[in-house]
Amino acid sequence: MPLKIAMIFELGPDDEGSIGGGVELHAINLAKELVKRGHEVTYITGAIPNSKKEALIEGVNVKRIDFGGTIRRAYNPQQLNFSRQFSFLMKSFFFRSRKGREQSFDICHGHIYSAGIAARIIGKRNKAKIINTIHGSYYKYWNQILPNKFKAGFYRKMERFLAPFLVRKSEVQIHTDYDFAETVKDWVKPKYKKRIITILNGVDIGKFSPDVKPNPSILKESGPIIMTSRRLVAKNGVICLVQGFKKVVEKYPNAILFIIGDGPEREKIQTEINKQKLHKNARLIGMIPNDEIPSYLSKADVVAVPSIVEASSISVLEAMAMKKPVVASDIPGIREITKFGENCVLVPPMNPSKLANGINSLLESESIRKELGKLGYEEVLENYTWEKKAKEIEKVYYNAIEN
Repeated sequence: MPLKIAMIFELGPDDEGSIGGGVELHAINLAKELVKRGHEVTYITGAIPNSKKEALIEGVNVKRIDFGGTIRRAYNPQQLNFSRQFSFLMKSFFFRSRKGREQSFDICHGHIYSAGIAARIIGKRNKAKIINTIHGSYYKYWNQILPNKFKAGFYRKMERFLAPFLVRKSEVQIHTDYDFAETVKDWVKPKYKKRIITILNGVDIGKFSPDVKPNPSILKESGPIIMTSRRLVAKNGVICLVQGFKKVVEKYPNAILFIIGDGPEREKIQTEINKQKLHKNARLIGMIPNDEIPSYLSKADVVAVPSIVEASSISVLEAMAMKKPVVASDIPGIREITKFGENCVLVPPMNPSKLANGINSLLESESIRKELGKLGYEEVLENYTWEKKAKEIEKVYYNAIEN
């Protein structure tokens, strides 16, 4: 039975389908795959400057809403901010179809917290089933990420309230990692625990493929290439990678570090590059569309993911899908998709020296790089394609409707 599905998140693709961060990448890939499976999907998101109110992207109806222009003005492709979240939530009380009537949905699927509440608001008017996805959490790590302890404490309290609140207000709460799912289960009454399930992230194996040709701009690089594709925020640990890369360069003087992404830590990272005297070895590429990332990764000898906290890391999955060996932090969310280090090199988080050792160990052995790349690729094909993930989530939808 085909379903009418509302996919709801404050950030979404522009008119060309370009994506900024991981949550909206998850949401749009899921939406596209559900369309392929015969469902009608509307992606309800916030307004974007210079983009239309409505667009059709690979069969997905994208509806961009605004609230007196505040959602458009608060647009940041790298991350959400409170103004955009609050305005989006307020607008959800008044969401209507283009003809001014209520849009009919069977499922309203909201991602993270404020869009999860918006899904509840829109879904209740449609008598739809409510699904909420939580894409990991910083709950255990706010004190490491934020220097302001008052703000860190506030965010912890908000997560402690909102996650179980949305469990109670949704038919199912999906988590993209096991660690926070178990934490939330401890916060709710026994009767609600069965509503909490874990479905790890997926990757677009058509886009991220070993067959992708390298970007011409990096073909001239002659040394070993280490690459990371991350938002430049504290939790992603790129500073740690730059600090450790000095040790890599000591062993491989012509090694090049490509940093793809942008964010509030860019200036700090550039300062660290200068401090470590790595200006000849480091390339700050900036933010590029997700569609272009494969052409960069295809030239990488090693992909580094030095995060402090991750859900099931999309960056790791993308590298694995391209048969690239990965050095990553030994944290929940990365352990889970790498079979606890069977198909990558895991190192302690926020340890520049150990991170450098992991990179160097792979640069020393082409055979190990190829073996890890092969194992990671096989793992992706078996468990992490979007076709497989859409089937798992589709089953959640049907179970919610039947119960």
